[in-house]
Amino acid sequence: MTTTLEEKLIVTVCGTDETPIIELAGQIIDSDVKKFQKHIDQIHKTKCSRIYLDVSKATYIDSHGLGTIVYYHTLMQKEKRELIIVNGNTDKSTYLSRMFDQTNLDKVLTIVNKI
Repeated sequence: MTTTLEEKLIVTVCGTDETPIIELAGQIIDSDVKKFQKHIDQIHKTKCSRIYLDVSKATYIDSHGLGTIVYYHTLMQKEKRELIIVNGNTDKSTYLSRMFDQTNLDKVLTIVNKI
């Protein structure tokens, strides 16, 4: 898969130290997952009780991206912490909504429409 500049993953960290928000825009694919992993790992090490991962502007997530999300979800659950996925697009026909539904991750992950 070839990605154009518009589809490249953009990672933005905002929020507060107690409530960090990682915003992902573009495609979350193998070639860019390390960029996402670097940010979530740094925030995970701060031991905050909750991390918000906003995928509202993500257009695609491949198995590497999903694996990273599931890994940190499981890791934080074991530590009695939360990884909360924010998908602001409430249209159930969008790629991300269908992907979370078809993989049953909508039953495993905490997914909200807004923070």
